[in-house]
Amino acid sequence: MSDDGQWREKYRESLSRLSAEEARGSRLQSVLRLLIGRLCLAGQGRDARLDAELRKVADSVRKGIDPQGIEDLLEPLSQAVTVLDVPAQGVQAAPEPVSAASADTDDALSILERLALLPELRPIITQLRADAPESLDTADLANLLERVTSLASEQRAAAQREKTELEHLLQQMTSRLDEIAAHIAGEVEEQNAAQDDTEKLNLLVSGEVEALKTNVMRALDLPALRNQVSMRLDAINGHLHEFRDREESRVKTYRERVGRMRSRIRELERETHRLHVSLLEEQRLAMIDALTGIPNRAAYDGRMEQEYRRWKRFGRTVAIIAWDIDRFKAINDAYGHKAGDKVLRVFGQQLKKHVRETDFVARYGGEEFVMLLVGSSPAEAYTVADKIRSEIAQLAFHFRDKPVTITASCGITNFIAEDTADVAFDRADRALYQAKEAGRNRCVIG
Repeated sequence: MSDDGQWREKYRESLSRLSAEEARGSRLQSVLRLLIGRLCLAGQGRDARLDAELRKVADSVRKGIDPQGIEDLLEPLSQAVTVLDVPAQGVQAAPEPVSAASADTDDALSILERLALLPELRPIITQLRADAPESLDTADLANLLERVTSLASEQRAAAQREKTELEHLLQQMTSRLDEIAAHIAGEVEEQNAAQDDTEKLNLLVSGEVEALKTNVMRALDLPALRNQVSMRLDAINGHLHEFRDREESRVKTYRERVGRMRSRIRELERETHRLHVSLLEEQRLAMIDALTGIPNRAAYDGRMEQEYRRWKRFGRTVAIIAWDIDRFKAINDAYGHKAGDKVLRVFGQQLKKHVRETDFVARYGGEEFVMLLVGSSPAEAYTVADKIRSEIAQLAFHFRDKPVTITASCGITNFIAEDTADVAFDRADRALYQAKEAGRNRCVIG
């Protein structure tokens, strides 16, 4: 395939990818609008002020998901929810009526399941579902609504950035392809002109030679013959000079055009390299958990498959450690989600400190983490894990000047005969739950 054909193929591939991204973004917005609408409906009927704020959110979402517009509505909505938690002085708070909240809980979680079908959202949605209680009250609905809205804003912003990058690339490629097409057209035109000039020169020289032959035959004396030959040779020489001048001008123009085309190609190569680096960085960031700064579930799935294949081929042992923060929901309930997020960050970085270059650690989802210790037996992994567990229990962690106790439990295993990657992880997960049932803050080999 010619370079022109290759660029056109890349151009079509970029268009197809852009169309797919736009379709996926449209589907994501549709599902998020449905979820936000359901949550707004479920939260109504408790307080007039809250109802008004929820209607504003619902009206805004119906017009389209505008991140800035929705963010402006979050603070008044949060204040309206806060008022519900403070009953009027001297007045006994009336029991909350049974409303659509419980009935719509399943609907909200069902929509979260639909969002989880998108691979890039699966880890975040898993955490949202893990954090959501079985029955959503007003505060839970408002919190879930706020987090889903933030998620929508982030996803739309990311999609818009990628769309802008692709549009820029397509513009660059279109411009370069037009230049290449013009260059090729110019080359064809120059070749045709050169061919015409060559044929014209042949005709002129042939005519002069024929005239010279005729004059030689008709010449009556030597001086006249000399004059005729000299005149014809001068004419031929003039034709050759004119042809050479035209060729030199054509070569100069051709070299200038080639120089410009080479410059354009170098610019396109630099632009392509920059975009390639940008896409690699986007791919890398897509494998990083934004909250903890360590690899996410998608990265774990890829690395686990690699280690499993190496174990099947070479028999190299790999220890699998499934971690879980003890009573994490109680931390969220007592100190709020910001404290919980800080705990997750601290815990993730603590695990990262103890992995070698050949090892791997990732946030599996929610408050669950996983480590792969390459070349370590379960007993060796237990020594490492128990040291980590002890250090975590001794952390002097504070949130808003309040001490927060953190402990963690883990289950340890390695690949054994007839294992699959999922079977091995499930065994580590069962060992983790044995540690939980045995009192937490401990490590168990499964």
